[in-house]
Order: sequence, then structure tokens, then C-alpha cells
Amino acid sequence: MGLSDPPPEAVRRIGVFGGTFDPIHRGHIEIARFALGEAKLDLVLMIPAGQPWLREDQPIASPEQRLRMTELAVASEDGLEVSDVDVVREGETYSIDTLNDLRAEYGPSTEFVLILGADSALQTDRWNRADELSSMCKIFVIGRPGEDWQAELPESHPAHDATFIEGPMLDISATELRRQLAAGEDVSDSVSSAVERYIRQNRLYGVKKEGEMVQTASGSDRLLERAKELGALQFGDFTLSSGQKSTYYFDGRQLSLDPEGSSIISQLFLEKILDAGCEAVGGPTVAAVPIVGALMLRAWHEEEAITGFFVRPEAKGHGMGRQVEGNVKPGMKVAVFDDTVSTGGSLLEAIDAVQAFGCEVALVLCVLDRHQGGSDEVKRRGLSFVSFWEATPEGEVKVTQPE
Repeated sequence: MGLSDPPPEAVRRIGVFGGTFDPIHRGHIEIARFALGEAKLDLVLMIPAGQPWLREDQPIASPEQRLRMTELAVASEDGLEVSDVDVVREGETYSIDTLNDLRAEYGPSTEFVLILGADSALQTDRWNRADELSSMCKIFVIGRPGEDWQAELPESHPAHDATFIEGPMLDISATELRRQLAAGEDVSDSVSSAVERYIRQNRLYGVKKEGEMVQTASGSDRLLERAKELGALQFGDFTLSSGQKSTYYFDGRQLSLDPEGSSIISQLFLEKILDAGCEAVGGPTVAAVPIVGALMLRAWHEEEAITGFFVRPEAKGHGMGRQVEGNVKPGMKVAVFDDTVSTGGSLLEAIDAVQAFGCEVALVLCVLDRHQGGSDEVKRRGLSFVSFWEATPEGEVKVTQPE
């Protein structure tokens, strides 16, 4: 009696399709669909491995994350369901334990069909308690056209009597898929939109959330280009408010009040702020106000628990008499920023006010460091300082190189 002819006593035929699914992709789904029809199955169970013992490199995503991605991938698939049997069981994942647990759940009248690729089928003789497989399940192998993998198998091999059929072999490598995700490449042909969204929301495999820049340097470069497009950064002969001469002029307000400029600044700042473990961020008025607004909106969309504030030149003479405005509280770890740092007057005053308020300044940021003494004073005080552009002694403005 062949695999395609279910025994009359079998009430239900269930396919067992396990894998690391790190992440689950369209190739996995195509194989499951194919097995469902070709093996005349009532159901295919997709089973993410907990701790696969045969793999040298353990999965990158956690068992719970891989389980959730699998649930999302099969949510609209008729005949495919997800089992957490290998995730909830402690210890290494062995197929014989999976089958025993499924037998206890589905009863003795269920026939189990183990769905394997040819490479996996060849390794079944290495499996734990491999001699028991034939009494627990049938084996259904899906391979490439012309594949003749059974010819040299001894009769004692668990896959010797497996049913082999040529099936869909989508050329999707999980390793290559993870690289594409980390590089920000289009993976819509390889994973469902729901799975990709979950990966980005949880920052798996080194990816950023949708809308984030893959590299800080690329964001800094684009911000510099945008400043030139807007005329926020111009070159020529200028006299600054301090009376000093300059070969360039930067108007930070033009950039921070531009939609694209504001978006890039908030992303660059937020990445550094989160890395520093800050709970709040702010700076001196007026420069800080539009940037704080953009930062708070981005943080809310990304579900990051930080709050914003700004610092007045001096305490108000009415109302609560505050100099530091916002939801910041004493004891918080904060970041302080300005769009430009020259001698550092307003920025250093803001730092003093925040520290006097009772907060710990963990990070100081700016878009442009003019290298006119302000950043040196920040560092002299022992504070971490980050700028995204810097002025050179020759009067140029360039993207800051990481130290």
C-alpha cells in the first residue's frame, strides 16, 4: 500500500513539517501546500524547532519569535496550522519526541507523515532513536527533478522506504534572506508582508524598522545634501553674530523645519539617544523646539519610552517659574542637544540648567560642530559628545567620521 493510498483504518492523516524557520519564507509555505495535496493529507502542522540539536549554529531569532512568524505566515492558509510542541518542550529538539507528543495530542487513529527535503532525509539515520521512526510515521520526501538520493541507502536506513516526489524547490536561502534584510533590500518575493513587518518591528536579523536608515553615515550624507538644496548651508563670506568671519553659513532652523530634514535629524538623534539609554531629550530654545517635536513623534511611532523637554534662557517670572519645561523629572538620564555648536554658550547653559534640575546628562549631540571651543568644553566636563557634521580648518563642512 503506497503513501497516496490512505489505510482504511486511518481517520486522519497529518503532515509534520518541522524546521528552524529562521525566518519562515515562501519556500516553506510552497512545500507545505504541495505536500498537503500530493500526500492527500487532512492537515499540515508547521512546527518551529526549539533547540535543533543537529545545527552547528543555533537560530538567531528566539523560539517564541520564530513561532510567531510561522503563525503569521500561515494565518490565511487553508490546511496549514502551527504547533508549538517543540517550543514549549524544554531541552533539545528531537523528532521522535515531537511525534510522541503529537500522538498523545491527536490520538492513536491518526497517521503522521513526516515531510522532509532530500538532504534532511539522508540524515535521519543520525537522529535520536532513529530505529523507532518507521513505527511512528511515514516519510514523504520532496526533492529536485532527477534527484536519485535513495539508490545507495541500505535497507536499515530510516528513509529507505520513503515516498519521493519531485516538488517545488524555490531558490530561497535563509542565510541570504537574513543578509538581504540586514542590508535593507527588498524581500517581498521571499517572505509575506506580515512576516516582514514583524521582523522590522522587532528588529530581527540586524534590520531597522520601516523608515529607518540602514547606516548612520548614509543619513548624515543625505542631511548634508538636503541642507544645500534648501540653502540652509551656504558658502561664501559671512560675518557671524559673534563678529567672527566664516566661509560658510548654516541656518539650522531651515533644516529642522523642513519635513525631510526634520525626519532625518530625529532618526539620527534617536538612534544615539537610545544607545545611550536616555529617558528624556531636549535642548535650548529656540533651536530645540522643532527637533524635540519630531523626536517625540518618532519615538511614539517606534514605541520607545522617552520624553521631551526644552530649556529656557532663564526661569519664567510667572506661573510655575520653570526653566526646564516638559515631562522630564529629577533623576532621569537625559540627552541634551543643539542644532549647531560654536563656542557652546546656549548649549552649556542648557546643560547646567538640566544638571541643576537634578538630571544626569548622559549624551550631548548636535548636527554641526564648528570646532570653535564648545565641543571641547563639553568633553572637558567628561560628557559624551556626538556630532553628525563638522567644520574643517579649511572652512569646509563634511560628515563626521566615527572615532
